[in-house]
Amino acid sequence: MKFSTKDILLLAFTLILVALSLIIGNKYVGIFVVVILSLIALYKKELGLYMLLLYVPVRPFLTSVNPGLKIISDLIIFSLLIRTIYENRTNIKSLLKFDLFEIALFIYLAIGTISGLITGVSIVSIIFQIRAYILLYFVYYVVKRMMISQETLNKISIITFITAVIISLHGFIEKISDKTWLMPLEWQNWGLAPTNQVRVYGLLKGPNELALYLIVSFLISLYLLKVIKGNKIWLIYIGLSIIGATFVLTYSRGASLALITFVLIYLVLFRTLKGFKKLLLIAGASCLLFFGVTSAAGLYEDYVTSVEQNEDNAQNGSTNKGQTGFSGGKKSEGANRFKEAFSEDTVELSSQDGRIYYVTKAIEVFKDYPIIGAGFGTFGGAATLAYSSPIYKNYGIQTDFYSDNQYILTLAETGIIGVLILSVFVFSLLFITIMIFKRKEIEYSILALFFFITMIVGGLVYNILEIDTFMMYYFLLLGIIYPRIKAEKI
Repeated sequence: MKFSTKDILLLAFTLILVALSLIIGNKYVGIFVVVILSLIALYKKELGLYMLLLYVPVRPFLTSVNPGLKIISDLIIFSLLIRTIYENRTNIKSLLKFDLFEIALFIYLAIGTISGLITGVSIVSIIFQIRAYILLYFVYYVVKRMMISQETLNKISIITFITAVIISLHGFIEKISDKTWLMPLEWQNWGLAPTNQVRVYGLLKGPNELALYLIVSFLISLYLLKVIKGNKIWLIYIGLSIIGATFVLTYSRGASLALITFVLIYLVLFRTLKGFKKLLLIAGASCLLFFGVTSAAGLYEDYVTSVEQNEDNAQNGSTNKGQTGFSGGKKSEGANRFKEAFSEDTVELSSQDGRIYYVTKAIEVFKDYPIIGAGFGTFGGAATLAYSSPIYKNYGIQTDFYSDNQYILTLAETGIIGVLILSVFVFSLLFITIMIFKRKEIEYSILALFFFITMIVGGLVYNILEIDTFMMYYFLLLGIIYPRIKAEKI
């Protein structure tokens, strides 16, 4: 699994450039760095893929520190596309050959675009939403036209593992410091509710996105237990335990629901507990780390409170010392997210300004735009957060509204036709998942099953098709395995 010296130097060079752009903070320096990275991707596609695995997960953090890095994933993927088109320039037919789910995706995008234009959504807003859906699809377009070797797969696994461990360790720091260390100033001043303040947001800038990424990384990293030999395997166990602990620290109900559903279906389909002892060992270590980090966070909170009280006392001339008892208040907030998920108060709040409210608003929009919907950029998608929506005033929807449900988003923005087309997309992926499952290659089968189940279940609580890291890895997996399956059938 050795990287060539040239690859190591080039990847190290990109890391140094990105680090310098963060230190300097100048937007134009950031853009210059992104251009250099895109040229490296143009030089060698495998390096482009490795850079996507490194930088797409942390893009929110990079962008917050240096806005010039905002286009890092766009330009790298664009370079990969250009290289792919150039390599296949003598076989144009292969460039225009698409699978059923690709065609369904294109039609879905066309419907959302047409209906959006009819509704009066700006071109810029529509393009923004199209980008959210299609950018990471191009990973599939590129990868399925590459010859991915086993060595490259091993490298993808190790890069994913190392990146996830670093992000997880940063999550520990975030948790212990109560979001005050190694966090952009903007993030430190979020003013979150207590139940969200205790959650780890990570370099992905969102606990749910982080939780999904960590599950994906965990499953991919399990493969390394077969590849790594000798004493180094304990580094993998330690890393997996760190990833597991950080996942728990996100307190993500949606990701937990998807994971539980996946595990239950896995047990039904595979009917085996192979590797259970290893997972039990990792789970135990993750729990110990979880309690250790939360305890350290409590001690740090008590220390900060004590220092602040002593400073106040000194200013007021009081001799009372700050309290030093262990703080357990915030520790229970995360657990309350799960305990109160279906309480009467939670349901009532949800009906007023939560998920139930979102569903009722989606139905209202659907009734007015039943055939092809109101269009992209009209109801709780990525584009509406950036550019708002021309129909919000008509329905009394606030400008910061985000649907957090792929199904109601699809219903409102693309209507009956969009729902039918997206169903074709989903059933096509189901067919591919079944084909992968029949191959009996356990690593691919588990990943394909997880991605499909999480897409279906996660769509209930997330705009799942807009989550970059999840869709990047899903399309990467499809691009690696599906062409092989089709080739075997010929």
